[in-house]
Amino acid sequence: MAHDPAVRAVVAGRLHRGLEFGAEIGATHMVVHSPFDFFGHPLVAHTKVTGLDEQLGLVHDTLGEVVAYAASVGCTLVFENIRDLNPAPLLALVRSFDSEFVRVSIDVGHAALMQPKGGPSPDHWIREAGELLGHLHLQDNDGLLDRHWAPGQGDINWRAVFRALREVGGSPRLILEVKPEEIGESASWLAAQGIAR
Repeated sequence: MAHDPAVRAVVAGRLHRGLEFGAEIGATHMVVHSPFDFFGHPLVAHTKVTGLDEQLGLVHDTLGEVVAYAASVGCTLVFENIRDLNPAPLLALVRSFDSEFVRVSIDVGHAALMQPKGGPSPDHWIREAGELLGHLHLQDNDGLLDRHWAPGQGDINWRAVFRALREVGGSPRLILEVKPEEIGESASWLAAQGIAR
């Protein structure tokens, strides 16, 4: 969302290069972090009367050609919640592209970290995203740091997360974002709880 066109050009170039690499290896999704450091923060409203349209315009200036290239190589860009406290602005951003190759990525660990600061729970994020949900990062934490613990090692309500996934349907990509040596253990734990297979 940089105002400086030179910065936007560098960002667009880097993302385009990432998509080129992704096309070489057959990637189907590429994560793009939420472009707003305080998107949805109570002190930065991000609404139409406080400049949301201008902010979305800056993102489009940066990503217009990137989105077109992503579609041409069949790779979906998924915007991941970072410090977002409110799903509505991020969902407005995704909708503004009106492209099947732009979707939402929910990092349940990030959502859990923002919940004590006034953000909604991870399962609420999933329900809000609905049909726009394309991707999830599954990782646990204690609400204090982005620890990337295996599911079950922290405080996230995994039953609520998977209940919300069943409710919204679709087939979002689920990524266990934990240490490589904990991937098998994480999958086994979720299966043992009867909430995933």
